Amino acid sequence: MASRHKIVVIMVMLYGASIAIDAVACMTTFVNDSPCKIAIFNKNDKTFMFIPKNGKRRFGSQHKHAYFALYTQQTKTQVFTREYVCKQRDCGNNGNVLLKFSDIKDTTDATELFVITKNKPHSSMVHTLPMIQKQPCHSCNGM
Repeated sequence: MASRHKIVVIMVMLYGASIAIDAVACMTTFVNDSPCKIAIFNKNDKTFMFIPKNGKRRFGSQHKHAYFALYTQQTKTQVFTREYVCKQRDCGNNGNVLLKFSDIKDTTDATELFVITKNKPHSSMVHTLPMIQKQPCHSCNGM
């Protein structure tokens, strides 16, 4: 009888301790719902991971907020272009944030926990060269 009482007391203590401890991990599950392959560069641990179309990948740390760059593969080439940089502000309620590419692209409610910076497209240096810029044609009277 005394051992049953001890077991019940231990169970109640463990239950109380589990309620008191608020250990929430900051994991991120990224879902690629885009029509192309996506690469993620995790800036916290300096790793690269590829996510195929309709694939998903979980990454992050228990102690650090997620900080990563998203690269999309250009159609019909093997070239990846950086599209977004995402930095997590807060952890999710259950410790695992579900983030889709369409959420980032459309800035939905799922992105509230992140600071998302859209990358500016790179302009080619060729377009800034004076000899390439449109200049009036002197021989044809500006036509």
